[in-house]
Amino acid sequence: MGSNTINSDTIKQLATEVGEDTVSVLLGVFSDELSQYHATLSDSPSIGEIREISHSLKSSASSFGADALADLARECESRVKQGQDDWVIQQLNDYCGLVGAMAKRYRSLAAAENPLNSHF
Repeated sequence: MGSNTINSDTIKQLATEVGEDTVSVLLGVFSDELSQYHATLSDSPSIGEIREISHSLKSSASSFGADALADLARECESRVKQGQDDWVIQQLNDYCGLVGAMAKRYRSLAAAENPLNSHF
């Protein structure tokens, strides 16, 4: 599974919980959230900003099936807490790129006529 893959089982489970109509709305909201995080990460963020974004993303990305993004967010938050700022800075370009790519994927999925039948 690639780093910008969406876990279709998670999206289907979410649809079961909130209803198919609501899923599209939630996917759009998540895409907007990712776009905002991408903008912050693209603009020389402080370590504190990276930690805040990572903290928020670790659970929301997991809830929306962005498993690789959730894992990276979890790792970045953990490294910041351990004082490993250099590691976090070295990962910033990849992290920012993944957030941006996932924002586009979720925007496309939210716009799909039937997101549950889309290619994830």
